[in-house]
Amino acid sequence: MFKAHIKLRVLHELNKNHLSGYDLMKNIEESGQKTSPGYIYPLLNDLERKKFISVKHKDRKKVYSITGNGKKLLENLRKNREEMFKKMKKTWEAINEKNEFKEFVKSGKNINNFKDQDILIKFHRTLFSVYDKDNKNKREKIREIMNESIKQMKKLK
Repeated sequence: MFKAHIKLRVLHELNKNHLSGYDLMKNIEESGQKTSPGYIYPLLNDLERKKFISVKHKDRKKVYSITGNGKKLLENLRKNREEMFKKMKKTWEAINEKNEFKEFVKSGKNINNFKDQDILIKFHRTLFSVYDKDNKNKREKIREIMNESIKQMKKLK
């Protein structure tokens, strides 16, 4: 899972309710995503230090709340995510002149259940770094590489 995505989820959950670290992890895991105390608590400490969340001690628990600055950060992260999705869609549509992108989106696959997201991240970063909509030769080469990869993956069935 993307680290920024976990931060977004934490802020999203705290925007709905005041929660302990344990409850945050439970809520995130219920949505099909995994995190660990070794990641979530340092993230909470960092968010608190930067004044995006506040903490109150209740009994023996720390209960976290989002601050005004945290709400602004949440909104910015949401906007960045939406912009990224729009760019991804635009790139895929430009690459895929046969509109297979729409079929992929309609397939209902939940990306959060994909166990090897790191390879998708590397793929997207590489694709977006080399793709040039104005360079037909480069686009054709990218299509060749992707089509060959698809053929190889289909052999794994």
